[in-house]
Amino acid sequence: MDDAVIDEMGEKKTKIFSIKTQVGKEQNTADLIAIRADKSKIAIPSILVTPELRGYIFLEGHDKERIKDMIKTISYARNMLEGEIPIEQIEHFLVPASAVAKIAEGDVVEMVAGPFRGETAKVTHIDDTKEEITVELFESVVPIPITVRGEQVRVIKRKEEEQEKE
Repeated sequence: MDDAVIDEMGEKKTKIFSIKTQVGKEQNTADLIAIRADKSKIAIPSILVTPELRGYIFLEGHDKERIKDMIKTISYARNMLEGEIPIEQIEHFLVPASAVAKIAEGDVVEMVAGPFRGETAKVTHIDDTKEEITVELFESVVPIPITVRGEQVRVIKRKEEEQEKE
C-alpha cells in the first residue's frame, strides 16, 4: 500500500511527519531513525531536530506506514502524529536566528565570552548585518565603547523592564 503522490517530474513527492519523542532525547531519536532507515532501505531525505520544540522531531519521507513500523522499535520515539505537516508550519525553524535579534539598545547584558567575561554592560548600538553589538562596560572608569559578537553576551535586563518600573 503506497500512498505516495507523484510530482510534475515523475518522482515521488515526500511528506513531512511529526514524531513525538522523549523530551531531551530528540537528537538521539533522530540519529537512531537515520541509522534504522538506512538499514531498512527506507528513504528519509531529512530529519529536523529543533531546540525550540522539545519532545518532537520532524522527518521527511514517502511511506508513512513503513516509517511507523520502524519507529516502534526505537525506545525514545513515542509515536507518529496523525496527518502530515505542511512545510509552511516549520519554515521558521529552517532559517537560523540572528544572534542579535532579541537584543535591543539600552538592554543590560553580561559578557559570557572573551576578555571581558563576567562584566556587565549597556548596549549602545546594534549592527544586524554583522551580528555585532557595541556596549559600554559599567565597571570601567572611562566609558569606552566595545564591539563584540552577539553570541558573546546574555541579556540580563531588558530596556522595557526598566521603563515599566518608573
